[in-house]
Amino acid sequence: MNENDLLQQAAALPPGRVTRLEIADQSYFVKMVETHQRLRLHVTKGDPAKALAREVGLLRAFAERGAPVARVVAANERHLILADHGTPVEKAVRKGEVSDALLRQIGSTLADLHARGLAHGRPVLRDICHDGTRITFLDLEAGAKLNARDHDMARDLIILIYSVMMSTSANRDIARQVIEGYRDVGTEAVWQATCRRSRKLWWLELLARPGVWLHRRRGKKRSEMIAIGATRALIASY
Repeated sequence: MNENDLLQQAAALPPGRVTRLEIADQSYFVKMVETHQRLRLHVTKGDPAKALAREVGLLRAFAERGAPVARVVAANERHLILADHGTPVEKAVRKGEVSDALLRQIGSTLADLHARGLAHGRPVLRDICHDGTRITFLDLEAGAKLNARDHDMARDLIILIYSVMMSTSANRDIARQVIEGYRDVGTEAVWQATCRRSRKLWWLELLARPGVWLHRRRGKKRSEMIAIGATRALIASY
């Protein structure tokens, strides 16, 4: 099926931010332009059509450098059709159903992306897929950059570690495998930038203290508040 036919199929789908499309035993994901119902969202998130066009451009530019990102199958001003790159790793990581090898592969694949001078912007577990062989990053955010500095790459790494810690009740052993996978391939300069940037986030941990107290009182198993301090402590332990 050619691109125009795929886009016609996408246009016939019911409204939704991201929808799976199955055609002739092929699976795709369709990302649609967001519809902001409130003025506040227009102000904070900007023009949805421009945001989609920017992501299409970034995905194609990243792919030209050989980066492990989702492949653009077709796109127009309202729809982005992506290839299916397997299962998001978040659920498996949460359940502890991933091998150390896969955890290290997540880290090393981010390091590979960085080695190409790129920054993802927000590499959280729900936006990382595995097809049994390869790791693929989805959903390039506003922070994605084509000419990234160590500072930008450090932000990526902190966000990835935080995502792991938040998803696994601050499980250091699992997060360490991701870190070690990154450090096996990544540069020492980025790791040092990560340590420096993490130290500067002391104020964020301070702001989170009321939430930490509340989540612990409620016995919350996965806490985005508790994960802030746990992430900083883990990075500082190296």
